[in-house]
Order: sequence, then structure tokens, then C-alpha cells
Amino acid sequence: MKKDLREFEEELMKNNNFRNLLGIQIEDISEGFAVLSLPIRDDLKQAGNMVHGGVLSVLIDSVIGTAVRTVLNTNEYSVTAEMNINYFRPAIKGKIIAEGKVLNRGKLLIVGVADIKDEEGRLLATGRATFAVKRKNG
Repeated sequence: MKKDLREFEEELMKNNNFRNLLGIQIEDISEGFAVLSLPIRDDLKQAGNMVHGGVLSVLIDSVIGTAVRTVLNTNEYSVTAEMNINYFRPAIKGKIIAEGKVLNRGKLLIVGVADIKDEEGRLLATGRATFAVKRKNG
């Protein structure tokens, strides 16, 4: 396991232009677990004045991916192989918080789940993703 997970993830995310564009922030991270947040801005909303569902899917993918990275060996990386999401309520204002955790770490696949809530703790969306484990070259 990496010594300082938060420092490792923050350094890695400096080069993740898409996450930086959206404004995704790390709130908490530990082995097999992560919490990310996203301040709601008007440019993330669709015509109905709510955060676009694609933004929520990125947040689900990102928080599970962050939790997955905490259980990888230094010679491994992962890629999303499959993901599904259920949407329950619209995200309209404030900040949304995504909590992700690893359910199962196999040799080739890692499965994780995540919930997105608003600042009042109401469930906005939930998702599950499978990540394929790859070996780094060299």
C-alpha cells in the first residue's frame, strides 16, 4: 500500500485535466475507500437547471476509480470495464458528495460501489463499476 494515499492521489490528479475542469476535490481517502466532492456550477447544469446526468456518472466513475487505486500494487493500474448508475433526485445547488468503496478485489477485476448525496445527505444517485487490473510496462 502507498504510504500517503492522499498525497499520491493529489499528485496523480494534477495531470487529470478533465477532473480539474469539473472541479472535483478529494475529501477523504483510505484503503478501499474515497470521498470526492463537486461544487455545483451553472455550467454543469442542463436545460432543466439541474446537474447533467453525465457529470454525476463522471463523479461515480471517479470516486470508485479513486478507491480502486488505493488497493492496487505499484506495478498495476486500472481501467473502467463496466459501470451502471441509478438516478434518484436532481442535483440543483450547493455541493455534491460522492462516497465510493471497493467491494471485491480479484486478480483481474475490482468491483466497487458509490453513492452521491447532496449537502443535506439526500441520495441523488448510486452506481457500481468494474475495473480491469492491468500491469504497467517496464
